[in-house]
Amino acid sequence: SVLHTLDALVEVEGIDLQTDLPDSDVTIPGDADQLAQVVTNLVENAVKYAPSGSKVTLGVKLEDQHAALRTDALVLTVTDEGEGIDPIHIPRLTERFYRIDTHRSREMGGTGLGLAIVKHIMARHRGGLAVESIDQEGAAFGVWMPTIHVANSA
Repeated sequence: SVLHTLDALVEVEGIDLQTDLPDSDVTIPGDADQLAQVVTNLVENAVKYAPSGSKVTLGVKLEDQHAALRTDALVLTVTDEGEGIDPIHIPRLTERFYRIDTHRSREMGGTGLGLAIVKHIMARHRGGLAVESIDQEGAAFGVWMPTIHVANSA
């Protein structure tokens, strides 16, 4: 449903939005509105900062025994084919009001709060956020959180 709300932005920006989702539904504990905000913030940022005509991919996978959680996890990644992020900025990206390029952010309507919100929502859901980037090749934002184990009743 989040992706449908971003259809107009994706079209205006000329982005090819791809998904790589599991074949079956996944149950995760959490606040649906807050988790929708995480997806919205990550995808919206990727679409805004990727060049027109490029691809943005939203991927979701299940991971057995995630290293940071030591339990099974849902891992959501958003990757883009933008110009990437200088490594000097990555540690500060989740600070409130931090912007790499304040002029460009203002033109695009950014407040510098999106990734701070993502970080705090993921912390509330016992999860985390990671950022990777390669200069002139794009960026990847990943979040993870524990999944629910449903025991089979006999």
